[in-house]
Amino acid sequence: MEILISAGVAAGLAAAAGMRAFLPLAVVALFAQLGLLGLHGAVEEYLGWGMVGGLAALAVLEVVLEKVRGLYRALNAVQVPVRAVSGAVLFYSVLDGALGWLVAGFFIAGAVALLRAWLRPPAAEAAAGVSPWFMSAAEDVVSLVGGVLAVFVPFVPLLLVAFLLLFFYRVRRRRSRKYGGLRILSD
Repeated sequence: MEILISAGVAAGLAAAAGMRAFLPLAVVALFAQLGLLGLHGAVEEYLGWGMVGGLAALAVLEVVLEKVRGLYRALNAVQVPVRAVSGAVLFYSVLDGALGWLVAGFFIAGAVALLRAWLRPPAAEAAAGVSPWFMSAAEDVVSLVGGVLAVFVPFVPLLLVAFLLLFFYRVRRRRSRKYGGLRILSD
């Protein structure tokens, strides 16, 4: 039963890392420093308040840069592999430190990051009445709340991420129907 709960925590954190790379890492580092979460493997050795502060600064930087309109595509291209590695580190550190868990975390976070990049409408304009700022803020909330909830309620962040990806799909689909059969108008 213990391994199932740990796997739920790890999967939830990896899914949240697929949305934002550094928010779940900062949450896990903070919870580990406060004694609310025990970590395994070599990750535990590097934790300290300096690491918590550094990860929090990177999380704030990522959130702010995500809101810059011209940087969205370039940042997303760079962040997909970073998010996958972040998910791998989270999965590995929450479970017993076996190297096989790195692959599972990499796959979960990478799949979420790729689905996010594919399903989310372009940030250049409001898509089907939903502003890019709102979609980015929703990702921030899902990643932060998912990171916190994963520690206390395993598997719930997977549902949050799935709901957000479904929302992106619906917005994208609605936007493509906006112009009907006239594809020239959608460019």
